[in-house]
Amino acid sequence: MPEADKARASGEQLYRRAKQLSKDGALEEAVAVYRELLALDPKHLRAHNNLGVLYDRLGDFESALAEYSAAEQLDPDDVRLQCNIAAVLASLGRYGEAEAKLARALHSDPQNADARENLGLVYFKKGLYAQAADELSLAAELDPERASAYLYLGEALNRLNQVDEAIAALERSVELKPSPRAYYQLGILHDRKKQPTLAQAMYRKAEELGGW
Repeated sequence: MPEADKARASGEQLYRRAKQLSKDGALEEAVAVYRELLALDPKHLRAHNNLGVLYDRLGDFESALAEYSAAEQLDPDDVRLQCNIAAVLASLGRYGEAEAKLARALHSDPQNADARENLGLVYFKKGLYAQAADELSLAAELDPERASAYLYLGEALNRLNQVDEAIAALERSVELKPSPRAYYQLGILHDRKKQPTLAQAMYRKAEELGGW
């Protein structure tokens, strides 16, 4: 087998191994395998992107940004990568850069639900709750199965004192994907409405799912 073919076969084997390790929750081991793959093939776009995801999950945002940026250099027009970069920039508190990256993504694809949700989260972190609610509502309209958009929409509406609307959004979120955070927020909202029995039921559900 020619050396180039051997390298490709070895690279794909490493890629599959890293994907499985990540799926199994062995994140540090997956990082090591992706690094091995990238030493063999520095232009492996999927490896750079997936390694960025792993670093993001591990809380190493600077390393995540470096990997996403390396992937973007290989494919500058990939909207998904622009969204990933924006999310990490927001995690680093670099909101202006995140907004600029998302503006570019939305210029390419105005109907991209990921970009809309990420922009909503940037606005939320900046305390611009009305703008956040607008973007998150649009993300949910574009992708009605997007539990995270409903979750953050509920939190934004809560900040805007739109309690009933916030409850509706969070109920949709837990209908799609139950999470302790959403149930805990529902508990807070029912407390605000002086509904202690419902509030306690929501807090219990949050605890059953691991607490928040």
